[in-house]
Amino acid sequence: MVNHRVVGLETEYGVTLNPQVSSRQRVSAEALSVATAQAMRSWQASLRPDGRAVAWDWAGEDPLADMRGGHLDRASAHPSLLTDNPEVFAPSGDNPGAGVTGGGADSLAMSDSVAAFGDSASLGAIVKPGELGNLASPMLTNVVLSNGGRFYVDHAHPEYATPEVLTSVEAVTWDAAGENIARFAMTKALDSGVDLVLYKNNTDSKGSAYGTHENYLVPRQIPFDKIKDSLVPFLVTRPVICGAGRVGLGQHSENPGFQISQRADFVADLVGLQTTFNRPIVNTRDEPHASTSWRRLHVINGDGNRFQGSILAKVASTRAWLAAIELADKLGVSFPAAGMYFTCDPVEAVWQVSRDFVFSTRLACADGRERSALDWQYEAASRCAEFLASADTSLLTAGARQDAQIWVDTTEMLRAGTAGARVEWVAKHELFSRLAARLPGGWENPKLAALDIRWADLRPGCSPVDKLGTRMEVIVPANRVAAAALQAPSGTRAAERGKAVSENPNLVAASWNTLVVETGQEQLRRLSLGDPIASALYIPKL
Repeated sequence: MVNHRVVGLETEYGVTLNPQVSSRQRVSAEALSVATAQAMRSWQASLRPDGRAVAWDWAGEDPLADMRGGHLDRASAHPSLLTDNPEVFAPSGDNPGAGVTGGGADSLAMSDSVAAFGDSASLGAIVKPGELGNLASPMLTNVVLSNGGRFYVDHAHPEYATPEVLTSVEAVTWDAAGENIARFAMTKALDSGVDLVLYKNNTDSKGSAYGTHENYLVPRQIPFDKIKDSLVPFLVTRPVICGAGRVGLGQHSENPGFQISQRADFVADLVGLQTTFNRPIVNTRDEPHASTSWRRLHVINGDGNRFQGSILAKVASTRAWLAAIELADKLGVSFPAAGMYFTCDPVEAVWQVSRDFVFSTRLACADGRERSALDWQYEAASRCAEFLASADTSLLTAGARQDAQIWVDTTEMLRAGTAGARVEWVAKHELFSRLAARLPGGWENPKLAALDIRWADLRPGCSPVDKLGTRMEVIVPANRVAAAALQAPSGTRAAERGKAVSENPNLVAASWNTLVVETGQEQLRRLSLGDPIASALYIPKL
């Protein structure tokens, strides 16, 4: 059945020392990220029955697998792609020599004894002596969370990965829970004497960029080119329904102004495996952490959103689009929006769309028509909804149609000029435009750039977002978000992982598809959690 689709989101947070108390102090981002992860580990350890936080199991990590087939040769891979090395933090793409040691003590190293995921030999496999590092090391920078997610250091930034979820609203819930988790980390770090601030954005406007990534499982049977051709125009124009908005034009904010997307200026390629340099529209890193019948679609050009409505629009539209791609392939029919594929330069279109908040830019399409980004999204959403509505109910979950309707509704709000409560960039532009009109120099005034950074500030009460109240759409109430910071979702293997973290004192490490437990026989065993849809693995408390 189409659209029983597993989703997970990842957020790299910006991090600084508290500028109000440390303007003269200089501490590297890597050091602050490690401090954040250590604080998170301390908090999670306090929730565990044995007082030990759960480390990350690196077995099965495969960052060089490519959706187009095969693997990139490790010797020729850019250092930033080597995120499976537990001994070194992978550097960002613009600083390939800056790997930082000290991240590996918390992890299970890759081993020849570990069977490929899905192989029955991995179930209950004994973990050899030496595979597990020193779990008492203060340099631990990966921790598996009680909500089934993961908190770690990636490319010199603290990062939160949600647990696997099955609906778009659940994706909103556990992504928003990451903000609560980030606040816990800041509080615990302060208890240790480190006063740091975490930001949910994607650039410091000084040339540094960090990602908000989405992960969707798609059937491997669908040819890659079908996925790519359909995704390119969708992802190029998607920021109009879910962009976070940004003050400044250019990677270093070389020019004044406002744009829709925080990520657009950092997109430079059409397709590629890389994530931190020459960022592509379609990323091909293929780590499904599931059986070989699945691919992972790794979307890297979305924005980190503070608005729940924008997270919902981002995920629901993508899930609906993927459902239409999958359904067309299953039925053997032409994709309903094939005529809307671009004939213009997609990379250049990314930049144009982001800087055009009045939708005047026309994008040339295969059917000979030119459309604005909003026109493209509205027509695509409408066609998608009609196509999914026409399908037999035995072929499609109700969630696919609901996702399509959310997408349609969002485009209609934009067309009617009423999207400010849902679409983040619209609300930000309305507020900042009023300020720019009053400030000397307009968009060149540095107060606007400073306020843009404050928008992403996750300290309670510090962001203008915290003062919007009813002017911002609430998808998930605060009590449910708070619960999701501690508890895993049901319906996926995250429930079993979260339960083990919360209740099982024998659990020492875990990953998306494994649990490593002490057996009481002075040895460890690695257990498989199976495919992402709910597992029922029983783990004895010895």
